Amino acid sequence: MLIAIWVFVALGVALWSLVGWGLYELLRLDHQQWLGDLKPLLDQVPFGAWLDAWVPGWQALAELAIDTVQWTLGWMGGAAPVVVWAVWGVGTIFMAGAGALLSLLVVLLRDKRPAAAPAA
Repeated sequence: MLIAIWVFVALGVALWSLVGWGLYELLRLDHQQWLGDLKPLLDQVPFGAWLDAWVPGWQALAELAIDTVQWTLGWMGGAAPVVVWAVWGVGTIFMAGAGALLSLLVVLLRDKRPAAAPAA
């Protein structure tokens, strides 16, 4: 059980690191350019009519999200990649701590049977 816990923690940290690295690389680019390219792509979304039937106003919501991200990145400026790595560090510490707590829980809840007496 302990091995399974730490395998899942390692996989989680690996995936979290991949997401952090990808976001860091994306934020190093000129965000005005790639975020500006997203709005025209909203009209070309496949199954847009179907999506509009299930989520009315999804395009307006997506445009609002893009505008909010542009504003936030403009406000953060060059500090955005540093913030990404700070959040990555906090998340990694949280995952390692969760793994440690789960390991402690498994160790404490193990069946503690007394050792059998040796046969004579």
